[in-house]
Amino acid sequence: MDNLRTYTSTGFKLIHHPDVIQRMKLQKRIMPISLQVAPTSRCNLNCSFCSNANRRKHEDLGLRPLSLILNELSRLDLKTVEWTGGGDPTLYEGINEIIKVASFCGLEQGFITNGTLVKQVLTRDSLDSLKWMRISMNCLDYVDKIHLPRFKGTLGFSYVWNDKTNPSTLERLQIHVERYHPKYVRIVPNCQATREEQEANNLILGEKVSQMGKPYFYQAKHFDKPDHCWWAYFKPFLLHDGFVYPCSSVVLNTTSEFTFHKKFRWCEMEDLPKKYATKSLPLKVTHCDHCVFSEQNRLVDEILEPADGMENFV
Repeated sequence: MDNLRTYTSTGFKLIHHPDVIQRMKLQKRIMPISLQVAPTSRCNLNCSFCSNANRRKHEDLGLRPLSLILNELSRLDLKTVEWTGGGDPTLYEGINEIIKVASFCGLEQGFITNGTLVKQVLTRDSLDSLKWMRISMNCLDYVDKIHLPRFKGTLGFSYVWNDKTNPSTLERLQIHVERYHPKYVRIVPNCQATREEQEANNLILGEKVSQMGKPYFYQAKHFDKPDHCWWAYFKPFLLHDGFVYPCSSVVLNTTSEFTFHKKFRWCEMEDLPKKYATKSLPLKVTHCDHCVFSEQNRLVDEILEPADGMENFV
């Protein structure tokens, strides 16, 4: 299987959850599979392309309410949690404690970080609890090198091609690849772009990255406006402000002001489990002109409303 389908969020993975699909078809209810959590707004870097640049940089989720939410969602058969930004999750004071709570709840865990503080902050128990860790190698736009701990899970690198990208940065990225042997290196475009600019970026960068060889791969980002938003039910995004958003990409929309604007809020953290108690209704997409999950949403449309009785004619 290719890296794009294995290591990125795609609709293909839904086929591995027949119980969720069956409930969708019979009850019109979508149950959570994965929860993304940005536990803190604090960060020790200031990336020029940061899509959450206009945030308050002193917000943290409470350890106890976050623990309660993980427990409640695990009872709804939530399977995974991803610790992300943000901020950077290594700057969340209770990060080791909450990783332990998630393990106790039986959740598989992933961790997204700029990598600069992983070795100092995460305990060995926390590291061993993570199924995967993805390092944002844009840290090399600001520091010469990072030191990563031993890690038995799947290690991946990600790099956003941006205005600071230069041959020296790419050389240092390759040095780290040769030192730590990540399973993959994902290159993505800077999503602070118009739809036209993004399509041009996809063509140019796709060609460049294809010449870099393994373990590099390019993930194109296509902006669209979906007819409906369902993806929030499968993979809600819990932000450090205590609100749940449809996804981590609402900041890309043209009227978001490069922040998680209140108009995109789905519910307060403690109300999230209630969203799964009744028939699922699509979220409003009025302001979502730069959605990157349109294909996933169209797939759910097809599951919920099959093609006029023709679905068996594959």
